[in-house]
Amino acid sequence: MQKFYMMMAIGAALQLTTQGAPIAAPVSGICKTPHCLQTASNILKDMQASADPCVDFSQFACGGFNKREKLRPGENKNGYLVSIDRQNIDVIRSIVTPNDPKGPVIAKGDKISQRNLKKLHSYYGACMDNKQLAKVGRKPLLDEIRKLKQLFPVTNTPTTPNNNNGTRTVLSPANRQALSTLWGYNMKHGFENPIAWDLWDDVYNPGHKMLTAQHSGLGLKDEALYKDEKIVKLYEKVVGQMFYIILGNGKPQSAVPKKWKQVGKDVVAFEMILAGVETKSKAAVAATLKEKRADSLKKKRADSPKKKRADDTGAETGTGAEEEETGDGEDGDEDDEDEDDDTIVWDKISDLDEATPSLDWTVIFKNALPADVPLPEDINMLWSFYFRQLENALETMSLQTVQNYFAWTLMRTLGRNLAEPLQRPLAELKSALPGEAATSDHWRSCVQLVNENLGDLVGHFFVKATFPEESQAIMNEMIGSLRWSFEKSFWNYDWLDPRTRQAALQKLKAIVPKVGFSTSSPNVGQSASVDKYYRPLVIKDKDHFGNQVRASTWKQEAMFRDMTKPANRVKLASIPQTVNAFYNPNMNSIEILAGILRAPFFDAAVPEYLNYAGIGVVAAHELGHAFDNNGRRYDETGAIHEWWEESSIQEFDTRSQCFIEQYSDYTIDGPDGKKHNVNGWGTLGENIADNGGLKIAYDAWAQRKGNKKHNNKKLPGLERYTSEQLFFIQYARAHCGNMTPEESVKMLNEDNHSPKKWRINGVVQNSDYFAKAFQCKAGAPMNPTKKCVLL
Repeated sequence: MQKFYMMMAIGAALQLTTQGAPIAAPVSGICKTPHCLQTASNILKDMQASADPCVDFSQFACGGFNKREKLRPGENKNGYLVSIDRQNIDVIRSIVTPNDPKGPVIAKGDKISQRNLKKLHSYYGACMDNKQLAKVGRKPLLDEIRKLKQLFPVTNTPTTPNNNNGTRTVLSPANRQALSTLWGYNMKHGFENPIAWDLWDDVYNPGHKMLTAQHSGLGLKDEALYKDEKIVKLYEKVVGQMFYIILGNGKPQSAVPKKWKQVGKDVVAFEMILAGVETKSKAAVAATLKEKRADSLKKKRADSPKKKRADDTGAETGTGAEEEETGDGEDGDEDDEDEDDDTIVWDKISDLDEATPSLDWTVIFKNALPADVPLPEDINMLWSFYFRQLENALETMSLQTVQNYFAWTLMRTLGRNLAEPLQRPLAELKSALPGEAATSDHWRSCVQLVNENLGDLVGHFFVKATFPEESQAIMNEMIGSLRWSFEKSFWNYDWLDPRTRQAALQKLKAIVPKVGFSTSSPNVGQSASVDKYYRPLVIKDKDHFGNQVRASTWKQEAMFRDMTKPANRVKLASIPQTVNAFYNPNMNSIEILAGILRAPFFDAAVPEYLNYAGIGVVAAHELGHAFDNNGRRYDETGAIHEWWEESSIQEFDTRSQCFIEQYSDYTIDGPDGKKHNVNGWGTLGENIADNGGLKIAYDAWAQRKGNKKHNNKKLPGLERYTSEQLFFIQYARAHCGNMTPEESVKMLNEDNHSPKKWRINGVVQNSDYFAKAFQCKAGAPMNPTKKCVLL
């Protein structure tokens, strides 16, 4: 078993006296195992026992952590999720590094495991082989760019500023065919294009997938950055530098010739049109496309049955990852606004052709898909405005600039697989962008690449090291008790009508728990299964660039093949070592990844009230998402339709409004010195799950705490606290963390979770169990007279 913690001197810590909580009754047993000693020490260090838990429980439980764990240089946040991720990375590094003393020990004669481990060692070793990377130089990337130019040759004159004046309005048939062939080649190999394709859950046909288009192809990931003159100039400079290094055989620190500087400006101008910053675009092009699209939508609405639009199609709701991408873009698309909110129009290949006349999507898909995979019939053009911006760029900019744009896209993506001097401008750009972490160690980048491309193969050894069968059994038993607690609670919800209650109980019973790792495609727990799954992917010892291309191509082919298959309800959406947990409404399943199963969330060797307060609350939180303001719209099969009676909906909305008002009053301090309010509506689903998750987990544990067969012993140095109090202290510790004011405001605008402090205080304020455990007087800050309760 992987040793999570090392023994340390804790004598002084255990002598600390604590205040602010009532003295507990005498205890019959104290856990003095190494794990309990270490856990007790950590809890004491995190607390600020002098604070009053009934006034500010966040300060009481996390004051010591916040004072001790200062942000490191370049960090914008910290906390236990960040710490766990670092621990996991260290484990992964030991797995993929040959001859690491902490790495896996393979039994003699176990050829399958040896082959699996060798593939990981080869991949990581090639990435780390700086001498070989320097030896091959720019050649692998240059070869790909040469293929690009063969597929999409440009015969017009070299790019000059005057060539991008919008005089060319349509591509010739030959150029359209060539560009489409290149586009399909990129799709086949997983190279980035301005339109990315992914498989999303079909909310009207549970168990099936739909091919969904999303905008992509921007070197600056935030469209707003293209309006920042300083960043744009830096970006133009970096593009010119990379062209000079790769195509001009220049040196990283050499002055860039005017020719390549102009290329940089033209490429960035192309991306600015993609981003909607139409400095050189033609309004007439957009207007024409808009009119054609509107006519098309009217025709399709007349010919097609209406379906309810699901803005969160395929979304998964996470419980505690440091940030969540909401996927809600502001498109300013009047055509989309004209569409009925309760309809969704399925698109065809002909609609893609109509939206982008410069491309032939039949040619694209035929070049992209495996020969035995048919062309897609139904697709979903999310953010259709982006297709118009793409067409605008293709019709406005010169052919040379279009070719250069695709060459640049290869440079900024595949260029990261070259020797460090060749990709130095890319690193400099990243470090200069807001919100980007400082350039990490080379080995960290290689670990990340192994995770991205051989994730389940790494996960096989990670699970063996960190999630033994004993822990798996504990987790499965815990989820069973949480489900039982939820079922009991539903019978006590007097505001639910009988029909809705029965349907909710059916949905609860149908929820599929996925704990730790996938057991299908592949079964991560079995070496033979992961060996078979990754066998088609060829990994070579001294070919890092080639390994990346082969891995990208292999993953892309797998995605296209999945397009024709029923959805795999057993496979997890993430690799095991991911530090997170999810609820998938369309699958009606919860996923608790092995990566999050570390202290303070989970430790099989400590009293179970700590585990119920940690990972138990997480799992109950995910179960709660099945019945939050979004999850309740999905039935037990994962399909969207209204299965609630109107009376229960009204009561649900009334109780939800209480949470909206409560959390909207909470604030954080911004870098401007002002108070910034939490978005009570935007965080509603997570707040419902937070509050319900704590209640359900506490209920489940309370039913077990009197049974002597379960370990609920006290912790040394913490004897004055009851197990009930330690439950809430442990719950709060999972949210201990610091964040810069800038990051706090950023997360306030982008994250659908409440800030850490309010994930602690906001929840316990609504908990009668908490008020009783800490004997908080009625009306105290952590025991207000008005409480919000839903689940």
